Amino acid sequence: MAIFDSYDNAEFRNKISVLATLVKLSLVDGILEENEMKIITRVARDYGFNDNDQVLYIIKNYDKYVIEPAYNYDKRIEELYNLTKIIYADGHIDEKELKILKNAIVALGFPAKNLDVIFETAVGLIADDADLEKFNKGIKKVNKL
Repeated sequence: MAIFDSYDNAEFRNKISVLATLVKLSLVDGILEENEMKIITRVARDYGFNDNDQVLYIIKNYDKYVIEPAYNYDKRIEELYNLTKIIYADGHIDEKELKILKNAIVALGFPAKNLDVIFETAVGLIADDADLEKFNKGIKKVNKL
């Protein structure tokens, strides 16, 4: 699994970093809940990680990775969607999760000046059970480029 540590493909590193951030958000309360694991597994499969050992490696080593934003704006919104969705997966929201999410918004490359409005919009859309399409439109509306 050390190949993860030396892989030079930016898109691959981005996928690992997003998964690691999902794990970090999930473990804020010290427990990886079943609903959280379902989201992590779904995202991992969407990213092409079909080997459970790869996913387990990321879970065990999540703290080795920092988030690396995707180059594509829509992809960054999808990553924000997944990160925001995971904080609701266990049925309660922790203050630490919200802080990590705010840091992730900036790390994903969204403008710091829009942090609060993007954060509030993202959390509100997920609280309203928005799908990715509605989430994408909502974030684009408040973060006009």
